[in-house]
Amino acid sequence: MISIIFILALGLLGFYLPSKLKKNKVILYIIFTVLGVLSFVFRDVNITTPINQGYLGFAFFYVVMITGIFNKDSKLFKNLNSVRSIYSIIGFIILTPHAIFYILDKFIDNGLFDVVGLLAYLIMIPLFITSFQNIDNPQVKFRWKKIQRFAYIVYVLIFVHLIIVSSVPNSIMYIVLFAPYVLYKPYHFFKHEKPYYQNLRNKIMKTTPKENE
Repeated sequence: MISIIFILALGLLGFYLPSKLKKNKVILYIIFTVLGVLSFVFRDVNITTPINQGYLGFAFFYVVMITGIFNKDSKLFKNLNSVRSIYSIIGFIILTPHAIFYILDKFIDNGLFDVVGLLAYLIMIPLFITSFQNIDNPQVKFRWKKIQRFAYIVYVLIFVHLIIVSSVPNSIMYIVLFAPYVLYKPYHFFKHEKPYYQNLRNKIMKTTPKENE
């Protein structure tokens, strides 16, 4: 339930206050970095549990993920999409204490779920780096988009991680949360995203001089 509360709160903020979030994004990065450090230092304090257990970080990434299946002409998509890079950056920042916590304290004693979670975190690193980039060059943008497709792998690994570590009631909740994305995303990809990638590739081919010319 904690994750759902965070998801709703972040969704509402992204929908109603996208311009303010974008205007103050650097401040937000600093604030969440400080929160991440403090939550790890004081990890035995109950108030840091939402960060150290990954609830808050998951909420950021869930909003980033689920935005991808919304109608691209809707205000909901446009507002949330405008803050997706901000949410993904903050999500990575605030998930870092969770990753460090498990690597240091639990990785040796536990099994598959820590390997899956760690792998998801490692794949997030290049996605985190490219999220800072505002790219106009079509060739660079196309390569950036190809890197960003690894986010699909991250989402799968996060889902597996959550199912394995959660109790039955929470596992059902995560299945319900991921079901709309899993069921609709393939259709959305071939209907909307694949034509976008093809158009971008065609644009690159037209603007790139032929080798023999």
